[in-house]
Amino acid sequence: MKKGTIVRRAVAITVMASFMSVTNACYGPFNLTRNVYHWNSNIKGGSEVNEKWMKEFVFFGMIIIPVYMFSALLDAFIFNSIQFWSGDNPVKATDAGSDGATRVVRLGGITVTMVESDRGATVTYERNGIVERRAMIETSATGYRLIDETGALLAEAEKGQDGSVTLLDRNCRVVGRWTSDQLLVLAGETKY
Repeated sequence: MKKGTIVRRAVAITVMASFMSVTNACYGPFNLTRNVYHWNSNIKGGSEVNEKWMKEFVFFGMIIIPVYMFSALLDAFIFNSIQFWSGDNPVKATDAGSDGATRVVRLGGITVTMVESDRGATVTYERNGIVERRAMIETSATGYRLIDETGALLAEAEKGQDGSVTLLDRNCRVVGRWTSDQLLVLAGETKY
């Protein structure tokens, strides 16, 4: 056999073995992603309507800071595989702090904490005890604002008089707009 053929076969076998070991347990409980979703669904607002908008705004913030994407990737490629091979998922989460206004999710050296206050909520992302990112979700006259620790605007969700919501980036450019009917569909509710 030629040297090039042996190398190609070795590379092909290595790639196939790697692919098979990584993708064998993609389907699983997705505990981390469920914990993130559960944490997002427990966010409170000032009233029934404000609660929906606050949850939606936090959701968009977690899309901008790709929390859902990373949690799903970690679940799919690491934690579901660990559960497949060992029978135990390493993701453990605490739902609420003792004060009821604090939510904490821990995953190895990563901790995400949300502390609710009368002004909104502070979300902190730590890795191995070092704060990497902190943002504040504040209520404004027109909706909600996502602000970083320096006070810079990251994003803003504006409620329209017609029930619509417009998501703006830090430069006040429209990122997305949803009518009240579209929001009802997203929330799983019907208009009538």
